[in-house]
Amino acid sequence: MPKDAIIPDICKWFQERDITCLAWDPRGIGASDGEPRNDIDPRQEAEHLHDAVTWLSKNPLVDVTKIALWGLCFGGNVTLAAAALEYVLNGSPFSSPPCFVVPSWADIDLTLSKRIAAMISVAPLIDSTGLPERRQPILELAMYDRAGRLEGDDPMYLPYVNEDGSVPNGLQLAADMMPALDRLGIPVENRVTVQTYYRALTWSVLNLVEYIAPTPAMMVTPEFDVSCPTKDQLKAYERMGEPKELDILKGKGHLDWIFGDVDIILNRQLDFLKRQMNF
Repeated sequence: MPKDAIIPDICKWFQERDITCLAWDPRGIGASDGEPRNDIDPRQEAEHLHDAVTWLSKNPLVDVTKIALWGLCFGGNVTLAAAALEYVLNGSPFSSPPCFVVPSWADIDLTLSKRIAAMISVAPLIDSTGLPERRQPILELAMYDRAGRLEGDDPMYLPYVNEDGSVPNGLQLAADMMPALDRLGIPVENRVTVQTYYRALTWSVLNLVEYIAPTPAMMVTPEFDVSCPTKDQLKAYERMGEPKELDILKGKGHLDWIFGDVDIILNRQLDFLKRQMNF
C-alpha cells in the first residue's frame, strides 16, 4: 500500500508527541518514481530502509542514537528484515566506510553494533511464499513474462487481491479488504506485477527474525488476523531474541484496530519506545 494509506495519521499521532517521522513510498509505489509500477521487491525495500536510516541520521532534528523503525503489514515484514540485516562497525560514521590504514589492528574496535535503536512491527506478513500448488503456475507465468519483457512487451500484472479475498499465490486475505480501503478513500491500485509473486516465492522473514536481537523489538499482533495469520506472527515472535515485547490486540482483525482503539494501542508503543530509547 502507498504511504497515504493509514500511515499519515500514525505519523501525525507520534509527531504530536515530539517524535520526528519519515514516511515514504517504496520504489514504483504511490508518489515514488520507478518502473514498472507496483513491482514489489522486499529485499530492495529493506535496503532502501537502510538508506532511509542513513539519510535521516544526517538531519539536525534527529538524535542518531534514537532512530526506530515502524512498519505495518508488508511494511512490518520489511521492517523485521531491515532490523535483522542492519549492522555497523563500531567507531565508524554511518556515511563513510571504516578506514583501516592504522599502525595496528589492535587500535580498531572491530565489534559490530546496530544503529537502529528499536523497532515496531504491526500485523506483519511473515511468509509470502504461498501454497505449494500455486508455485508452478506462478513460475511458468513469470518466465513467460520475463521472455516478453526482453522482447519489449509491457510487464504482466495480476490482482493483489481477488474478489473472494484470495491472492494469486494462494494466500487468503479478508475479502472485504479492498472495498474497505476504497470506502476509506485510501488509494490502493489492486494490481502488482507477476514478478512480484515470483519474488514472493522465496521470501520469508521467519529465518531472519532471530538476528534482530539485540535491537529491542515490539510485535503488535491482532488476535484474529486473517490477512497476515496470527499464528505466523506468533511463530516469528517466538524465534526473536531478547529484548522483545508482544502486544496482542484482543478481539481485533488485521486493520479494524484503527477504529476506536488507536490511542490506547499507540500509547503502548510510545511507552515501549520511551523505555528502550530513554527519552
